[in-house]
Amino acid sequence: MRFNNLLLILLIFPLPFLYYYLKKQKPATLYHPDLGSKLSGNLPNLKFKANLPLLLRLAALLLLILALTRPQMGFISDTSNRSGVDIMVALDISSSMNAEDFKPNRIAAAKEVLTKFINGRPNDRLGLVVFGSQSYVQCPLTTDHRTLIDYLDNVYIGLAEDGTAIGMALANCVNRLKYSQAKSRVILLLTDGDNNAGEIDPKTAAKLARAMGIKIYAIGIGDPKGAPIKVKDQFGREFYARNPDGSLFLTKMNEQGLQEIGTISEGDYFIASNIGKLHTVFDKINQLEKSRFSPKDMFVFEERFYWFAFPAFWLLLLEFTVRRFYLRKVP
Repeated sequence: MRFNNLLLILLIFPLPFLYYYLKKQKPATLYHPDLGSKLSGNLPNLKFKANLPLLLRLAALLLLILALTRPQMGFISDTSNRSGVDIMVALDISSSMNAEDFKPNRIAAAKEVLTKFINGRPNDRLGLVVFGSQSYVQCPLTTDHRTLIDYLDNVYIGLAEDGTAIGMALANCVNRLKYSQAKSRVILLLTDGDNNAGEIDPKTAAKLARAMGIKIYAIGIGDPKGAPIKVKDQFGREFYARNPDGSLFLTKMNEQGLQEIGTISEGDYFIASNIGKLHTVFDKINQLEKSRFSPKDMFVFEERFYWFAFPAFWLLLLEFTVRRFYLRKVP
């Protein structure tokens, strides 16, 4: 235990002098012979009762002074070597992620694999950007993985306007990583389509990432040949999207574009055509080289002032009760 404001303990020393000073401050009294003879046999007990409120108040004051010194309990929060990487995930939430070549669909499969990935990297900071025709930071870099997973669980198709702004999403991730002090900084891009929205081209964003020393791992999720997409009409009825000629509309993946993103940023690219391959891709990424560091012992201190503050409150309440109901003054 330590006291963060130890000098305040000096306030305890004047308390005995305060006690004797207050004892001398007696109210004016008139001696009554008859009353004095009746109470003389019980005089020591009466003196204690008369001094009881003052003793309670001084005891409360003592405890409050101890509370003001801010007693704290400390413990070591970290004694082992750890490895850490800062990772931003860019997740496509365009309508094409509703395709059912993954069960139940691509977005659900991506969230399942990402949750496993996050839980498998307890020492890393991770963040989440979602994108459609615009990109949004769903969760900034954090080591609070439970909160990150909660944000991931709340992602759904339609959270962003429909479209695929890959370049904007990558630029948003770069912006979140540029001030990171980690030796290894990574962007995981999960998409099933081609860039068709946003003001920034994916190649430009990849070059920006490389200039910042950030690797991009581009992951194409879905069958490269395409898959049908379920959409809803204004009445909430589901049906498969179709081309103007009536043929079934199939998603299109720009595999070459994903490869260029990985190459330019000195990262890599992967194609996952089913849930098993998607797990394999993330297992490979999990083997990323980690930056080793040996942190010093970090002491975390928790406040314990309430050990003294709460009893002081109850003593003051007891003093009030004694004065008000037990030692009532005769008018």
